[in-house]
Amino acid sequence: MSAICMFPGQSSLEPSMLAEASTRWPRITAETLERAERRLGEDLSRHLTEVVPRNNRDVQLTVFLTNHVHMLARAPSDAAASLGLSLGEYNHLVHIGALGFEDAVALVGARGEAYDRGPRGCMAAVFPLPVAELEPILGRARVEGCVTITNYNSPTQSVIGGEERAVEAAIALLEEETFAQVRRLASDIPMHAPIFRSVVAAFRPALERSPWREPRLPYRPNVGARRLDAPTPADFVEHLARHVCEPVEWQASIDRVVAELPTATLLEIGPGKVLTQLLRRPWTAASRLAVAEEVHPA
Repeated sequence: MSAICMFPGQSSLEPSMLAEASTRWPRITAETLERAERRLGEDLSRHLTEVVPRNNRDVQLTVFLTNHVHMLARAPSDAAASLGLSLGEYNHLVHIGALGFEDAVALVGARGEAYDRGPRGCMAAVFPLPVAELEPILGRARVEGCVTITNYNSPTQSVIGGEERAVEAAIALLEEETFAQVRRLASDIPMHAPIFRSVVAAFRPALERSPWREPRLPYRPNVGARRLDAPTPADFVEHLARHVCEPVEWQASIDRVVAELPTATLLEIGPGKVLTQLLRRPWTAASRLAVAEEVHPA
């Protein structure tokens, strides 16, 4: 079976997700935590017990580490491609061999620290509403400040984000004038929005210091929904820096990889079914989806 591995982002966070992975795959989880602790120089045992992470850095590390355990336990070794949504792009980078695990952990930690120091705002998921109908409403809400589409997740689901007043104005218009459902996200961090541009300067040096490798599979960044067969270190730095304050083009990324690999099965490599449920909406044929079983010993 030809497989496309998909790694979810922070929206997959669930209480005790890493603890559940540890119960299922104790050896893999213990080794993953040990390697991460050596690289970061800190005790990460709280990620096994905390119900609510203390900050965004902890959120990012918990999700990244849990995804990594699932990758080691469940991802087919002969997968034809992979890609990740938002934070999941860092698991994708490890999967394709562009980053070693320890270097990716360091980057995720630095990314979380930069996000915690960045400007505040808010985000909200909007569905089922096409972008063509959403954009004019956001245009009207911008009298209150910055609000943009931060995630193009599917033909009918987007995420908006930016300054709180502007996002709240957009939500009010959506609830008054459309039948769309709007779900405010718990995070007060306006990821992938232009007001997060100041975070790029704080995070970019960590990207530039990272020892990038030639990947064994194409790099598929969220920004631009491109396929890079021979990316350079500068390509990784540029795309991941822009990734901080530019939209996640998930729909276009999936459309592209599915067109390239028309017989491959999409596998979500993470603790939940966030991406699988997204794809089950009127977009990708259900026959393209599957849940990867454990393929490596615990």
